Amino acid sequence: MDEEEKYAVSPGGTTQDAFADYPFVLRVPLKLCAGFLSSGFRFIRPYAPQLVPLAVFVCAIPALLFFSFSSGWFVWRSIAVGWEVPLYLQYGDGPSPYAHVALPPLVSRQAYDVSLHLQVPTSPSNLELGNFMASLTIATASNQTLAVARRPALVLPMTSTPFSFVWTKPGVIELTIPMLTNVEMAKSGASAHVEIGRRDQWKTIRTGEGRELSVSSAMLRGVVVHHGLRGILTRFPLLTSMLAAASFFFISFVILASCILPAVEWQFHEEPQPIEPAVYEKPRRARRRPRDESKIRRGVPRRSPSHGSSSRTSFSVTQQQEPQGIKTEDIPIEFPSETTPLRRRRSRLSQPSESEE
Repeated sequence: MDEEEKYAVSPGGTTQDAFADYPFVLRVPLKLCAGFLSSGFRFIRPYAPQLVPLAVFVCAIPALLFFSFSSGWFVWRSIAVGWEVPLYLQYGDGPSPYAHVALPPLVSRQAYDVSLHLQVPTSPSNLELGNFMASLTIATASNQTLAVARRPALVLPMTSTPFSFVWTKPGVIELTIPMLTNVEMAKSGASAHVEIGRRDQWKTIRTGEGRELSVSSAMLRGVVVHHGLRGILTRFPLLTSMLAAASFFFISFVILASCILPAVEWQFHEEPQPIEPAVYEKPRRARRRPRDESKIRRGVPRRSPSHGSSSRTSFSVTQQQEPQGIKTEDIPIEFPSETTPLRRRRSRLSQPSESEE
């Protein structure tokens, strides 16, 4: 019984002496916290139907931002971009220097322009080499050939210009050899095999050097061919990904707001309206006509009191069928007389007799 009285609920909604067993140092802060929480819940409780949908809406915004960022990143990864692969040429292992590299993942049904970029030293042997061949073979992992190209090239002496030292290294010639134009590679995981030089390298030049090209660095480069709507997207990949993320966030925000916010607005603006009882109106009864007019309604003509003058008779209007339960009477139609207006006759009682005169 003591335990029940100890935790009995007071009219205010709090337990009596709930913190009596705690020391004074802890009892006072706990009571203050409990009172603060209870008052807060008591204040928020009337607005709970509005706050719960609003809290769900606010908590869903970070999730929308995350998914919007993910969609933009996915679009940016899906857009075709250019690529570059460094080549490490192998000398002395075959008839001519060669390199075998794996290409990065390529977008299917996307056209590329593939070219070979070389940095060649301005040595006498390279300048006197003359024409040489550059060959490119692109194949899949199962050794299925996708594209093959062989192009001639020539190393020319570098022409000096006033500002050539700004973008070129001294003693190095930049050489670009176009290999493939507007080529599509539908399969990913492809590899490229590159060969540079002449197959008759066993022949020597004037001073006895071998007929082999000296290369300081080589690179295989693929450039996206912009065409159609996909070309517009590939020209601006960053802007396209940002627009995709913004569009995803806007559409998701509108859908979420249309699903949750109407509940909050309905709770705030809707007020119960009292139901008014239906008022029954008793049909009014028509006013009775005088008796003399009842004769007219029956069809009895009424003569004008004028002397020797014919007057038009008035007849009653045919009674129309009226709804049941409502009593109606006919309205007579009176036509004005075409003769002179009626005059009042003088009464005989008012005239003096001859005997009295």
